[in-house]
Amino acid sequence: MFGTYERFNLVRGAFARNGSNTYIQEDYYKHGILRLGNNFTGDPVNTSDFLFDLKLTINGAPVKYSYFADEGSVVLKGHGAKVEIALTTRSHIRIRGENAGLRLELRSAVGGEARACRGIYALPDGSGWEGDFGRFGKLFFKAISGNYNVTAVFDDEKNQYTTLRVDFLPDATTGEFEGAIHDYQNKLLPYCEYEDFDELVEDNREDFTAFSKIYNAPAAGYEEMTKYAIWTVWSHRAKVIGFIKEPAILFQNSWSATAMPWQQSYNAMPMLADPKEAWRQVCVHFNYQDERTGRVNSGVNYSSPAMAGMQPAFQGFALDYIYRKVGDDFISPEEAERMFPKMAAWVNYWTTYRNAGRGDDVTALRSPHESGWDDASIFKDGFPAIEPNTMAFLVLLMEAVARLGKKSGKPDEYDKWMARAKKLTDTIVNEFWDGEKFVTKVKGKSVDSQSLACYQPIILGKRLPQNIIDKVAEKVTEEGALLTDIGVASESAQSPTATYGVSFVCGRVVGPQNMIITVGLQAAGKQKEADLIARRFCDQASREGIILGYAPYNYYKHNGEKAAQQVPPHPADGWPWSSWSANSFLTMATGIIGK
Repeated sequence: MFGTYERFNLVRGAFARNGSNTYIQEDYYKHGILRLGNNFTGDPVNTSDFLFDLKLTINGAPVKYSYFADEGSVVLKGHGAKVEIALTTRSHIRIRGENAGLRLELRSAVGGEARACRGIYALPDGSGWEGDFGRFGKLFFKAISGNYNVTAVFDDEKNQYTTLRVDFLPDATTGEFEGAIHDYQNKLLPYCEYEDFDELVEDNREDFTAFSKIYNAPAAGYEEMTKYAIWTVWSHRAKVIGFIKEPAILFQNSWSATAMPWQQSYNAMPMLADPKEAWRQVCVHFNYQDERTGRVNSGVNYSSPAMAGMQPAFQGFALDYIYRKVGDDFISPEEAERMFPKMAAWVNYWTTYRNAGRGDDVTALRSPHESGWDDASIFKDGFPAIEPNTMAFLVLLMEAVARLGKKSGKPDEYDKWMARAKKLTDTIVNEFWDGEKFVTKVKGKSVDSQSLACYQPIILGKRLPQNIIDKVAEKVTEEGALLTDIGVASESAQSPTATYGVSFVCGRVVGPQNMIITVGLQAAGKQKEADLIARRFCDQASREGIILGYAPYNYYKHNGEKAAQQVPPHPADGWPWSSWSANSFLTMATGIIGK
């Protein structure tokens, strides 16, 4: 799937595995060198001190190599020699070589020295070497067969290691070796029995195949890219360790290794062949809910507890889509009983702590991040901003709470929550639709904006009047404005604020926004328009890979000037592969196109 001579390599995407803390990525600045790191701290690959260059060696000297990676392993080849690396869910990786060795050389992303190392020593029993890497944890290097050599240089003046090399070397007779590298964050050395290497690789393939079964088949023509997208989600699935309480999907492995609550709902939406897993994914971040206020945190990773801030109440939107596709029989009365108070509290957090002070459920945002439109032009007039997109999410979450109440034997709760949802819908329509678009208001005045966000309340589907549905469908499919050859842009190409540099949703064509709009159009009965946009985005992803956002043009239409270009690599939407874009692709390819 990923290789030196393949369609996609490991420069933008990282090689990883479901339930493994380890990733392998090709160095952007030194092409041809794969680097090994872990995502326990969440440090991005361009600043991490914990990165090992992987060098294929023959007779102890590094040689150039090519590589190929799939769900089973990554293979390095050169000069008739081969090294294969396989990841596991058990906090270690396995390595084997034929007519070659493998050198791991610690090199910080900034400065180039081995400063992450706090000490490395041979264990007295001769079983291997243990290295202490501070907050990155420990590594235990073990030769299962063949030999190894450790070179460590400590600079007394700098008070740090300047060199750390671990060489796995082939047996002089067989020309082969096998090794293991354990990584762990506690002080106990993990021992295990090692399965046959070929069995391990096959187990990785079987795990990927099993994970793939939670998705429906894609529309014709998208089969190959669907595999890449599923692999991206699978390889970002975190295990239960540190502050991760339940398996979740990380945004990225080598850049921003964080699981975020709205992202878990993105992931849930295409999991229609296993709706119980989809439901679990929607609910996973309620493990971190503030019991006092009802707030759901903005994210969590292995080494950081639930983070401050918050993101849109996306769960109702995800459930609305899943209900339309497969019904709600997958939610048992017991599960409904468990989640009813949690999701009700999440709604009430918004309507209490972000209340606009009008005496109803209208909310006012304090930050653009609370909307999911981080740098959108709808916020150019400042805060607090009364914005209909966030309220549309609340409408759908209120309806989801109503259904949970009914399913758990509370019919009065169903009526109460549905009435709240209807009232808020009417407010959105009557006060925030200006005849052409939905508007954000600051100090009672409508913000002049050409953002795609002005049409996102289409997620309310047929709850909206037909004239609004028709107008939204017309606006988002206007060629050369919001609609581009590669999907809908997050800001109209005619807008003077549109930018394609380091931005999230102020001009680029971004995966989640295309998914949200197409799901909304389909819900509103505008299948033709939904299909058009989804195909354009999915075709672009098939050409360019699973990055979060794409520049639609290389110039600005409003003035003809050359467009600002992002200088890679950078964790923003225009550079690395991400699970956000992968699951947005999967929703469109399996649930929108051709449906």
